[in-house]
Amino acid sequence: MYFNVHGSVSPCWLTVGFIDKWSETRSIHDIWFGPEFSKIRINLLNKVFKNKCLVCKKDMDEGVVPLAEAYEQFPTNYYPSLMELELSNQCNLECIMCSGELSSGIRKNRDKLPPLLMAYGDKFVDELREFVPHLTELRLNGGEPFAQRIVLDICDMVAEVNPTLKITVATNGTIMNKRVRHILDNNNIHINLSIDSLDRDRYAEIRVNGNLDNVMTNFEIFNSYCKKFDRSLCVMVNPMSNNWKEMGGFVRWTHARRVGLHFNTIRYPKHLSLWNQSPEFLQEVYDHMTYERSLLNEYKPNLYKFDNLIHQVKNWYLDTQISVQDGPDSVV
Repeated sequence: MYFNVHGSVSPCWLTVGFIDKWSETRSIHDIWFGPEFSKIRINLLNKVFKNKCLVCKKDMDEGVVPLAEAYEQFPTNYYPSLMELELSNQCNLECIMCSGELSSGIRKNRDKLPPLLMAYGDKFVDELREFVPHLTELRLNGGEPFAQRIVLDICDMVAEVNPTLKITVATNGTIMNKRVRHILDNNNIHINLSIDSLDRDRYAEIRVNGNLDNVMTNFEIFNSYCKKFDRSLCVMVNPMSNNWKEMGGFVRWTHARRVGLHFNTIRYPKHLSLWNQSPEFLQEVYDHMTYERSLLNEYKPNLYKFDNLIHQVKNWYLDTQISVQDGPDSVV
């Protein structure tokens, strides 16, 4: 179950807004056992792909690792085995590829809009108690989870109800304080840490209000913690039109520190998204990455992530060729 900042609930982030919605009168229990989620389950059991599920179907048909692969490890139970919570847009950064949906600073300063109303409260935390004992993993996503009181309250509740439950936190790595250390000490925390550039100036341009030196200091704390307790730390990177030349460098950097690596897909804004670039641009990206790949054979086990990114870039390039052949109105 994936919950977004507006209370919308779906089986994954790609289908959020299309399935159901949590409210003070419609509980987590009502949604999970309700008709909309049941319909999705029946379709997938019968290999019927509809609406946003067709995105993963297309990736699978083209040999690209689909979003759905992230869920293959989880068992099919009476209760959900995975919950992903995106409960608030409270965040201390204003990243250029983000939006006011996931950054309170962007909503205030870039969008000039009033604060986003909080969709969840104490009732939601209480309802989670029914589900926490049955989960294989709980994922806490943006804005910045370590800046959100409700996330920290949920972690305290999990420490009480199911302290061994794997909790994966997607963090920008900028916050390290007493409350965060308390969560680390009392929960089974795993870290997905977003770093989009290893160059100080470029990092500051991408992650507005962020400081790479501060993030690297906190990275060492998280890495030591994860190594000590045999927990995962994965560096999450957003390949974009302004940082794509660094992607091979992340393979080397994560290999040296013995941490995981994952490349996200940025679809918006379009000027930053690789999939939306011209054929000439994508050809340059593909050629550069392919050359970089030839120099990285020793840098396993994260190398296959880079291979998948290169394959994805190739497919985007091929898509532009098909669009051009179909006519000028079809160009991506």
